Amino acid sequence: MLGDRIKQARLTAGLTQPDIAQKLSVSKAAVSKWEKGENTPKELDLLAKLLNVSLNWLRTGKGQMLIQEVAMNETRAMQVDEWDDTTPLQSDEVEVPYYKSIELAAGAGAIAEQDYNGYKLRFGKRFFRRKGVQKENVICFPARGNSMEPVIPNGATVAVDTAKRDVIDGDIYAICQDGLCRLKRLYLIPNRQIRINSFNFDEHPDEIADLSHVEIIGRVFHCSFEL
Repeated sequence: MLGDRIKQARLTAGLTQPDIAQKLSVSKAAVSKWEKGENTPKELDLLAKLLNVSLNWLRTGKGQMLIQEVAMNETRAMQVDEWDDTTPLQSDEVEVPYYKSIELAAGAGAIAEQDYNGYKLRFGKRFFRRKGVQKENVICFPARGNSMEPVIPNGATVAVDTAKRDVIDGDIYAICQDGLCRLKRLYLIPNRQIRINSFNFDEHPDEIADLSHVEIIGRVFHCSFEL
């Protein structure tokens, strides 16, 4: 049952029901009902990320439970080739720019002489097709700080689709506000305002801002980090 899997994943992650409620900005009663099987969370994908479990496992009970286990099994099945700038692209690969900070990524294209060291990351074309993104719209950079932990750990590499700037409640975006660039979860609220939310709610409480005062760089569609 879904509720049993939610409880199992929560206990494995070492979190309490109030922890889940706070980090997902829902009531404690809602989490309790999820585990009792009385309600299905609409935030199921975010819950899976928070608990570091496979969304497919959480939905169906099939496959590996922990994301790390899936990643390790996939690594064993793949042949990984070393490459550098002189290594030709394979026919099924694309390259996208990797900036050393979100600030440089935010300025990409705006300041022509800006140097980001020319670093690039390689992705499979099939992965981009599955995510519904075009390579010319993708930028990558490292996450800094603990505001989005445990979903996006400090130092993780995030990939952002700069073509997706319309706010979808609960999705994670790269944003700039008053010169400060950050990764945050956004929610639309009345009077053209947005709620800016962090997963680490204890240290980073919600903020409310006028939508016109927040520049949305793009939506985060991928996060990776070393196990």
